[in-house]
Amino acid sequence: MPTGGTPVQSIDRVFAIVETLASEPHGMTLTDLASSVDLHVSTTHRLLSALVARDYVQKDMETGKYRLTMRLFEISSRVVGGMSLVSVARPFLERLADATNETIHLVARNRDEVVYLYKEDNNNSVTCMSSFVGKRNAMYCTGVGKSILAYLPEEEVCGIWERTTITAYTERTIVDYSTLLLELEQIRKNGVAFDNEEHEIGIMCIASPVFDYSGVPVGAISVSAPSARITPEKKLDFCRLIAETANHITGLLGGSVRLPIQNH
Repeated sequence: MPTGGTPVQSIDRVFAIVETLASEPHGMTLTDLASSVDLHVSTTHRLLSALVARDYVQKDMETGKYRLTMRLFEISSRVVGGMSLVSVARPFLERLADATNETIHLVARNRDEVVYLYKEDNNNSVTCMSSFVGKRNAMYCTGVGKSILAYLPEEEVCGIWERTTITAYTERTIVDYSTLLLELEQIRKNGVAFDNEEHEIGIMCIASPVFDYSGVPVGAISVSAPSARITPEKKLDFCRLIAETANHITGLLGGSVRLPIQNH
């Protein structure tokens, strides 16, 4: 069998290797694996090296056998967690949409980004927003992202910042790390985060994180509206509603973290 192949063929071969290893929890030698997937040893080794580099496969240095890591389990857990997060959160998000008559978002954290799982527009909502279900955004420049960052260990925040391409989407975008840290401290005090036209001109978002049973922020919810429409009175009201809604969702996820509620 030739060692080259198209990208699609390479993907097929990678999945063949993964599925074969999944059937052998104690691992397989390179020779046995190559024979099982009907590939040359050199081709199998090249594909395995890529999987090892991405931490999907590890090699036992004593036995020489390759086996799958927990990486696929972590990914599948995020998918299942995302699905359960939507189902748990949906009734509360619908009520939040009715109460605010604005655009509602639910996101989940995916490594260094947030991915939008849910969006609801009301008659009064913004129609020109760039968000959509499945869209990914950086964390430093979005209300939902900053609300999650605020409750992560500082070394993890630093790692995310260093791995992210920092772009000034608007003149309000935070592009200085020390400024971001000060804002994250304020978010923890208030229980809410703001995107004050930092990602899109004319749009303000108010967000709060939701936590799982281990106290880790797994996602966030937000209300988005034209900045001109969010009066000081509305801003206070939305902050309270969002934090209360996030606390309800966290409770159903088994989380014990409770955000402070601003009633003044």
